[in-house]
Amino acid sequence: MTRKRKWLLGVGLTVVGILAAAGAWAGMNATELKTSYAARQFLSAPTDAERAQTADRLVALGEPGLQRLLGFVHSDDASRRNAATAALDRYLSGLPDGDPRAVNLGGQLLDNFPTCDASGQHAILELLPAVLKKTGSVHAAKCRAAVATGLKMPEPATRVFTTRLAMHPDVQMRGELLPLLAAPEADVRRAALFAVAAAEGDLLIGDEDLFRYLHDPDEGVRKVCRDALVGRDRSETEISLGRRLSDPDPVERLKLLLDLRYDDDVADPEPWLERLSRDPEPAVRAGAARVAIEVFTERQLTCPVWIGRVTDEDPDATVRRVASYFRRQAVGRVDPGVRPVGAP
Repeated sequence: MTRKRKWLLGVGLTVVGILAAAGAWAGMNATELKTSYAARQFLSAPTDAERAQTADRLVALGEPGLQRLLGFVHSDDASRRNAATAALDRYLSGLPDGDPRAVNLGGQLLDNFPTCDASGQHAILELLPAVLKKTGSVHAAKCRAAVATGLKMPEPATRVFTTRLAMHPDVQMRGELLPLLAAPEADVRRAALFAVAAAEGDLLIGDEDLFRYLHDPDEGVRKVCRDALVGRDRSETEISLGRRLSDPDPVERLKLLLDLRYDDDVADPEPWLERLSRDPEPAVRAGAARVAIEVFTERQLTCPVWIGRVTDEDPDATVRRVASYFRRQAVGRVDPGVRPVGAP
């Protein structure tokens, strides 16, 4: 064999070896190559529909594709972030409850949560319903940490969405929603009031505090409040009294005292008078004590114990004097139904 032929044979064998090695490498890394290609298609997709299709192809590629989508959840581009989030949500929704793949993916999402910007954190919060449904309480502590962050985020839509998450039985953070009742955004107040005033679970807000939201400037908040009171078996009369009891105008609360004094439609005015005896306005507190003493005296009933609190402990000296005066008058009043001794 000539030297030239040997050289050509050597070159040929080398080329064959290189091609064989390349083929073997490609075979072993086919999924990675497909993932890289699908990721490039995802990034260059001109429409939302095409972006959704390539996101689903990444899901179909298994763990490598899922890792790429996890990275896109952090994307500054909203369309890419939304497409990745939607694909992961579809993937989780298709898994059986308790599936180890769901547990693994949910853990990775929650581990990434603290390092994301606000948009990425919102995207992960949107995935929590699916994570909780498929994993139960496995990641409950991490979910609660994410929800606590979401409730403090500046975007109102994020706080509204997170409010619903706080009600989840595996999260149980209704108590953390109370500060949101003072939020400047009506939709946030509405969502928070719906959650904390729910009849189920622990009572987080009493009826007296709930009455105040009957005066909220937002009609939706007022409706949520009224529905909650109806759910607590409050009658229309009681809701009307509660609205007047909590009216921010003290003149209206004084008018309520007159109705409680002379309106026979209120069978038992005492609970309402007791509430008014703790009113921030001194004139209302004094009036509540007077009306209670007069009503109970006319009905020949023992004055309620709280009258002593007003006469002895009210922070306003004038209120104490007024209440004490009418209390003494009631004690010294002669019962017209009883004749004095020796009278005809």
